Amino acid sequence: MSLGSSRGSSSSGGGRGVNLPVEVWRVVLAYLPLPELGRCSLVCRAWRELILSLDNTRWRQLCLGLPECPRHPNWPSQPHLEPSSWREAMRQHAIASRTWSRHAHPELQPSSCLHLFRRRKERRVWQVGSGLELETLRGALVVAGSYDRVVLHPGVYEEQAELVLKVPVEVVGLGRLGDVALLVSLEQQCPTARLSNLVFMPAWFSTVVYKTSSGHVQLDNCNFEGAQLQIQGPGTCHARFCSFSQGSSTHFLGVALSLLDSCDFSGSDSASVTVEGAPVTERNWACKHLAALARTTTSWTSPGSGSPAGDNLGGHSGATRPPGATITLEDWSKGETESRRRGGGGGGEEGGCQDTVIEDGWSDSAPSEEEEEEEKEEEGSGQGNNSLNYRLAHSHHGLSHLLTPNQDDSPTLTPEIRTLTEELQRDPGAQALVETVQGCVLRRCLFRDGKGGVHVCNHGNARLEGNVFRGLTYAVRCIQNATIVMLRNEVCECRASGVFLRLSSHGLIADNNIHSNGEAGLDIRKGADPIILCNRIHSGLRSGIVVLGNGRGSIRSNQIYNNKEAGVYILFNSNPVVR
Repeated sequence: MSLGSSRGSSSSGGGRGVNLPVEVWRVVLAYLPLPELGRCSLVCRAWRELILSLDNTRWRQLCLGLPECPRHPNWPSQPHLEPSSWREAMRQHAIASRTWSRHAHPELQPSSCLHLFRRRKERRVWQVGSGLELETLRGALVVAGSYDRVVLHPGVYEEQAELVLKVPVEVVGLGRLGDVALLVSLEQQCPTARLSNLVFMPAWFSTVVYKTSSGHVQLDNCNFEGAQLQIQGPGTCHARFCSFSQGSSTHFLGVALSLLDSCDFSGSDSASVTVEGAPVTERNWACKHLAALARTTTSWTSPGSGSPAGDNLGGHSGATRPPGATITLEDWSKGETESRRRGGGGGGEEGGCQDTVIEDGWSDSAPSEEEEEEEKEEEGSGQGNNSLNYRLAHSHHGLSHLLTPNQDDSPTLTPEIRTLTEELQRDPGAQALVETVQGCVLRRCLFRDGKGGVHVCNHGNARLEGNVFRGLTYAVRCIQNATIVMLRNEVCECRASGVFLRLSSHGLIADNNIHSNGEAGLDIRKGADPIILCNRIHSGLRSGIVVLGNGRGSIRSNQIYNNKEAGVYILFNSNPVVR
């Protein structure tokens, strides 16, 4: 057989065979299973290119048809975006799904040349369900050997006492997600385990459904409903495509490295993810494998990086902007310019110099927390005066002229904003944070419709990349000497401030889209000292960044615009660097 072009000419010489157009070969190869596609790609270079060209057809079908994890690669935050390569997404899934078995006994690993003729131990599969030989999960765990597979048939499995995993085992639910429900409390005492396609609900005696303090657990395509997951160092966890709802949460204590990838958190009563305690120095066997997975780059664009087409900013054009819509600094600047032109083009009072009146109750909304503290401070010192009104001409004290387009050849006054790469090259401290901080790593997760997102405290370490925080009371809270790295996240529509930093916490907050929050986008207090680089902080109902109560920080190359109150609010002995 040989490949031909669309016109029927041969493109690979040698031998007799059927000469078919490439389009026909693509139709034929679309029926092959995964192993046969791999074999065909090894025939020759032309066949390999042909197999790779099936990315949007056969590879997409195989990726979405995985029985144990049929989720879209960009679920849950951006399932409408196609991955750059379906084949690569499937390859990454295969690598990640085998991480738990890297600690397997040498008999299960690929044999070296000295063990070619040694018989390898076969993994047994235990079927569990009503009417089968094994009817309970406890009975299956008693008879299962190392790295055996326990398949739970559809049903509800409830245990009246805590179960202990003493040998490495894989527990898989049969059927669709939701067909197998566990009302159990599991404690892992073995080096590794994997659970897939299961629904966890709390037993009557404990809300903790799974905990480990030394081993590694891998969770794939599981739902947690009103349940809690506990990981204590040197234990590790790798959760992928899992849902945490109805008040479910995860708690990491002294964890050196764990990875939550593409998970959905909703309806939390407190923080969805809590990271507490300094990472322990001891490392288990899975840390090196998780570190390799954590270094893999995301294939899709960062959440909220683009702005919806046709956004008319803040009423400058008269159109109403939908809640949560993002806008760019360039669009906002254009709206400001058009507004000034309309104000200066008419006659009478509208065309003249208008004054801005600053007096008590000048804000359109209720006083914010920092304003209340400032008022109390003034009342205590006797400096408050309710009868003062200040009339200042906005044309003399405003910064709007920095946003006007330059009409002549004179140099522009608009500051040049550096890219994140340029800032990191100039700041070794920020570069060190990017390279070293790990702890609990959250990537491509969605936090929505609850009280809190991520809470990092008491010297804990966390790394957040490409997540979406929406509709929460707060998105991230970092306190008590904790360290956090936030890269390419979207924080929006929080009822309070988006990101809180307190009590000597520090870290790097870079390249995020923080907008449409009820209070400040970033709130820095009580000795916190973060590095804030290249963020878009806009469309807030209060200030963009608030620094008070001896807060510090380095605020550089950010786009802060279209906030209802101050862009950067500094008071009460705070001393940040704004550049």
